[in-house]
Amino acid sequence: MMMKHTAAPGGRKRIAVIGAGFSGTLTTTRLLQYADSPVEICLIEREEGYRYGGIAFGEASTTWDHMLNIQAGRITLRREHPEDFLEWANDEADRSSWPQNWRYHVFGISCVVPRRIFRQYLAERLRRAAADAHHDVTLTELAGDTIDVRAEGDGYAVTYVTAEAGGTGSTGSADGMGSTDGMGSKDGMGRTGSADGEVLTLHADYVVLATGHLAPVQRPFYHRLKHSDRFIADPYAPGAQAQFRSVAPDETVLVAGSALSAFDAVVSLVNAGHTGQIVISSRGGHMHGTYPTDHQHDIWQARRPPFLDAADLTPETVVEGVRAEYAHLRELHGGEVAEGVFAERVMKAWEPYVIELVSRMDAADVRMLLDRYKSLIVTNRTSTVQEIGGVVRDRMRGFNGAARTVTVNPGHLLDMCPAEGGTKVRVVFADQPDLLVDRVVNCLGNNTDYDRAEHPLWDGLVHGHKYARPQGKTHRGIEVGEHGQLVSAAGTEARGLFGVGPMRQGDETTRRGRLGAFVFSIGTLRNQCFDTATEVLRRLRHDSDGELVNIPDGVHHCLVRSTDWLVGDLGSTTGEVDTARLRERVLGFARETAYPNALNYLQAYDKDERRKYRGILEDDLARFGDAIVREFDATADQARRLGSMLSVLVERHAVQNLCDITRLADWRSQYADQVAFTSAKDA
Repeated sequence: MMMKHTAAPGGRKRIAVIGAGFSGTLTTTRLLQYADSPVEICLIEREEGYRYGGIAFGEASTTWDHMLNIQAGRITLRREHPEDFLEWANDEADRSSWPQNWRYHVFGISCVVPRRIFRQYLAERLRRAAADAHHDVTLTELAGDTIDVRAEGDGYAVTYVTAEAGGTGSTGSADGMGSTDGMGSKDGMGRTGSADGEVLTLHADYVVLATGHLAPVQRPFYHRLKHSDRFIADPYAPGAQAQFRSVAPDETVLVAGSALSAFDAVVSLVNAGHTGQIVISSRGGHMHGTYPTDHQHDIWQARRPPFLDAADLTPETVVEGVRAEYAHLRELHGGEVAEGVFAERVMKAWEPYVIELVSRMDAADVRMLLDRYKSLIVTNRTSTVQEIGGVVRDRMRGFNGAARTVTVNPGHLLDMCPAEGGTKVRVVFADQPDLLVDRVVNCLGNNTDYDRAEHPLWDGLVHGHKYARPQGKTHRGIEVGEHGQLVSAAGTEARGLFGVGPMRQGDETTRRGRLGAFVFSIGTLRNQCFDTATEVLRRLRHDSDGELVNIPDGVHHCLVRSTDWLVGDLGSTTGEVDTARLRERVLGFARETAYPNALNYLQAYDKDERRKYRGILEDDLARFGDAIVREFDATADQARRLGSMLSVLVERHAVQNLCDITRLADWRSQYADQVAFTSAKDA
């Protein structure tokens, strides 16, 4: 075995992004857009079939029949430019490799999008960002399985095994619907591949972990089928589509699980020519609804559920209270929208109350409720677009001359084993008759417990180096700070380790009240990537200034709060000062000048615009500093410090607002007339 150690060329800083799926690709794109000092960005990916798309959008895990479960107008990679995807798809995209039925398609706000097109969009936006980056900012794409990250000097040593080593899986890129453990192991069992290849170690000042989901859930009895061609253990693995195509048209298939991955499995089977029976097995029998063709997303406001007034929130109190409040809202608004859409809007409106609920309940009770009602939460939090849900629902119904081929079996899976010489699978239920089927597809979702992650990277981060710990309240994902900083076993935030993607799902629930697939939806991950990238660059820019690096989290949430903190901090160093007048002066400058300039900078389309707006902001801050010196007898150093901190705070505030779904950017393009703005409803 060979081992090499490499430092960044020319003494420049280096950021390593581990995983080139959706989250890793988008974070890298954002780093390239906003980096304005010498830095090398290394993007490491093991499975080429997942590069730029992960398992949700990658070429290895999807076909042209797999659609995004979200409308085209909502999938922009840049929240500040909501029309970006539509402009790319209609005006820029190279369509030469697209199937005929998509090659001449004009995309609008409400149409569906094949996942492979979205993967191309990700890849081309990354290339564009690299080409437009600051002249001292470079992108290096590497192929390898990252097996360790450990502290080294002021940064980290990132060790990976090159792709030629014979590894069997992917470093990261499982952003979306769950396939591998995100770092190897195509079979989902935690194996990583040969140790006979070249082992490389690079030094990085900052590391962003974008390793996607852990391995698919494996029931104890699955080991009996592990090597059987009757069992598709992972419907998103690189070879899974070939397995779907090998299913004979008339075979009976059991799909274990009923979430979105089960719908994808049915789509894969149908488009591979399958016409036989498909049995979807779900313990609760819950299924995603289907959006109406004229569906428009809306954000409701709902009253605080009365059960939250209880002094003690027991699981029984919560379950009864949720049922009662849902019935109240259904009676109030029942005739306005379809059932599936109604449940989704209520759960979105309840997100602030989920935050309160989780914060007040015992962690064991939170986990119990999330586990017991997982299927109900997941299937009600989102419905499916017609092109996904219709494939399943139409076959559940059947038509004259077209028999029903999809049924739902609400049973508790107890066991599975090969039968009839290994040509079939016997499925045993605790409360239903046994089934004899030809194939089984595992769609039970992914593991979320990082305390038991088998891959050496996460085993080392959690148990070896103790740089990370499982999320406390939900035990789903890992504990992170406000901007994705890993939280160590000792409870301290890492200086240079960040995470983006499904690993933050527990934090999304406790911090933002998100549930179901929205803990790792495109919108959620898009916000994480934007915020984390700008935070990493802020720390890189001010690495030597502890005061700017260590501004308390939360201060930036409101410009008034930012001003109060700044004035209090300046007052403590200047002695006598007219704090009321200073506060008014700082707040006025922040609102009228600094914040609009920060927005202009973040919304700029290329590096020349960004350089222009950064220069304007710096000039305005310099003039503001001179005014503070004149008006308040402050020293030049005090004024400079005030301006530097204000610049950081307004930029953070601008990022936060651009990520806020309730403050969607205006549509200023040819697509503006397609957008319907609806008012919130008070309940």
